[in-house]
Amino acid sequence: NTTLSQLTENLARFVPQTVVDQLMLSGSDRLATKARRELTVFFSDIVGFTAMTERLEPEQLSMLLGDYFTEMNIVCDRWGGTLDQFIGDAIVIFFGAPQSNGAETDAANAVGMAIDMQTRLHALRIKWADWGLRPPLHVRMGISTGYATVGNFGSDRRMHYTAIGNTVNEASRIQDLCNPDSIMIAADTQLRIRETYSSSPRETVTLKGRQNPVQLYEVDIEQKNKTSALVAGSGDGFRIYMDNSVISDKQAARELLNTALANLDETEEADNDQAEFSANL
Repeated sequence: NTTLSQLTENLARFVPQTVVDQLMLSGSDRLATKARRELTVFFSDIVGFTAMTERLEPEQLSMLLGDYFTEMNIVCDRWGGTLDQFIGDAIVIFFGAPQSNGAETDAANAVGMAIDMQTRLHALRIKWADWGLRPPLHVRMGISTGYATVGNFGSDRRMHYTAIGNTVNEASRIQDLCNPDSIMIAADTQLRIRETYSSSPRETVTLKGRQNPVQLYEVDIEQKNKTSALVAGSGDGFRIYMDNSVISDKQAARELLNTALANLDETEEADNDQAEFSANL
C-alpha cells in the first residue's frame, strides 16, 4: 500500500490528478477512447512575460514561475479541473473530462477557480515583492464552453491526455483580449454560470477562425469568494500576507497578530495624548 501510494503521488506530478484518479478506478481502457465532450476550457497567460524575462535573472524567473505554477495547480486541484499543460507561461485547464459534474457545474467550477486564482495572485504579489521580485506578475484569463474532442493523443510510446477543438482555441483567443488581472468568458459560459456568478457584457468581437461575432463577458472578481484562505494587504508602514491553508502553528500566528494589534493601540493612544497636549498648548 505504501509503494502504491508513493507511485500514485509521483504519477500525479506528471499526469493530471483527475486522470490519475480515473486510472486508479477504471484502468486505461476508458481514457484511451477519444470522445466528443462538452467542456469548459480555461486559458491563462502572464502579461508582458517576454519583457519580464529580460529584466529578471534566470534564477529569479525560475523561482517566480515555480511558485506561480505550484499555487495555480493547488487551486486547480481544489476545484476539480484537469490541468492539461503548461505552455511556456500559459496554463490550460479544462472541466468536463475525464469526469463531468454536469455542464452548469463544470462551467461554474471553472469560473470559481479563475476567481480564486486572481484572488490568490493579488496576495502572492505581496509575497513576491518581499522576495525582491519586481515588476509584479499580472495574468489574463479566458474561459470558453463548447464541444471538443478529448482523450489520449500521441504515439504508442508517449501519450498525452488533452482536448482539441475550437473551444480550446476560443479560450486562448478570448484570453488575448482580456485586461490584466481580469477574467473574460464566452456567451455559452455566461449562460451556464449566470445564476452562480455575476458578469458584465463587454465588446462583441469576431475571433480568429470564426465567421460570426461573439459576445464576451467580464466576470466580477470582487464578488464574495468563500474559498479563499488568504488575507493580504499593504500600505504605509504595514504589509500582511497570511495563508490560513498552510499555517502549521496557528497559536503562534494569533500571538503575533495580537502583539501587532497591541502595538497599534499603544501607538494610537500615544498619538491621541500628543494631540491633546498640543491642543492644550
